[in-house]
Amino acid sequence: MSKSLMMRKNPSIRRILRTQRLCKRKRNKTDMSTKFRTIAHAGVFLLIPAFFISLQAVETVSDFLIHREPGRLITEEKPVWLMPSTEPTITLAAAGDLMMSSWIIDVVNEQGVDFPFDSTRDFIETADVAIANLEAPLTAQGERFADKKYTFKVPPHFVTGIANAGFDVVTMANNHIVDFGCEGIVNTFIALQEAGIYFCGAGDNREQACAPTIMDVNGMKIAFIGFSMTYPEEFWATTTRCGTCYPTEEVLYQSITEAERMADLTVVSFHWGAEKYSSPRAYQMAYGRLAIDFGADLVLGHHPHVLQGLEIYKGKLIAYSLGNYVFASYSNSATTSMILRVKFDSTGLLLGRIIPINVYNAEVNFQPVVLQGQKKQGVIQDLNRFSKPLNNNKTIIDQDGYILPSKALSSMN
Repeated sequence: MSKSLMMRKNPSIRRILRTQRLCKRKRNKTDMSTKFRTIAHAGVFLLIPAFFISLQAVETVSDFLIHREPGRLITEEKPVWLMPSTEPTITLAAAGDLMMSSWIIDVVNEQGVDFPFDSTRDFIETADVAIANLEAPLTAQGERFADKKYTFKVPPHFVTGIANAGFDVVTMANNHIVDFGCEGIVNTFIALQEAGIYFCGAGDNREQACAPTIMDVNGMKIAFIGFSMTYPEEFWATTTRCGTCYPTEEVLYQSITEAERMADLTVVSFHWGAEKYSSPRAYQMAYGRLAIDFGADLVLGHHPHVLQGLEIYKGKLIAYSLGNYVFASYSNSATTSMILRVKFDSTGLLLGRIIPINVYNAEVNFQPVVLQGQKKQGVIQDLNRFSKPLNNNKTIIDQDGYILPSKALSSMN
């Protein structure tokens, strides 16, 4: 069933979903990212304008590695498999679990809604499109789900910080988005829509929750679908109940094939796996690969709170867990994470890169910080160790964090 038909059958949310599908984004990515791309394609050395000098990131732009050092850009040509595409491209940034409740509320009330994102903003807003897992509803109302130990809600105005950081779309398919019932979900839809942020993975009913959300980016259409395989079952939408999309194989196939009919690229997000385990479960691997078999171009995973391995499957990328991002926890078992950046053209994956980050809030106070030096290398080494068993014991991430696509792996020893 088409999403337009679903909206006609569900007038309570029709306006919100129609606006999400049809409206243009209310905000544009900064001119800064365009200027960096122009400089990179020219392949020249230029002085950075004054407002660029504060940037401390190391960024992949087009076919070059850009070192942002005080006063200048340094370009290094990359291998032949990074040569420019002749087609339009999309750079996507993906972050992990985003949950701004609990302890974060006091920090944000004191420091402002932008504070949690300030140290990683460059890697989000310079992407053409950015996604995260919205782990709690944006609501001040709703009836708390009684049969859970932990329930969370986020002040709706915090969405301004998420939008300002550069996030364009969030998945709501997780085990907390229904913590405050259908009212909490609808309030979240409203907050996101008013902020110009698209969403997927939840709805008034199963058909809405499982329907793809389509965005127009750089002349291409990109579809986002969110699935939750986490409990409680009461959070899974039915034909008559709001909630998240639980993917049977039939639902997975129907959602992805619908997306494939409407879009050039399809990104699938799963909430799955075991918390604090660095290896994916067998069912994660089965469903991640099945999603690609059905037509997905990228699979993103959330829920374990720690990083899990990356897999190149049929030339496409599965990131089994992106770990935490801005998350209200002081756990010392979830201290490092990453931002994933991938570049596509209409044929699929061209390039990927991981940006290691520190998310240990006893040190960073709910503001993830990009790691450098030995700590950065430690995350890359850990992720390679997690990833090798998924890739015929091959190393798929180089020392700069680049994820080597199949055509690069085939040329390696």
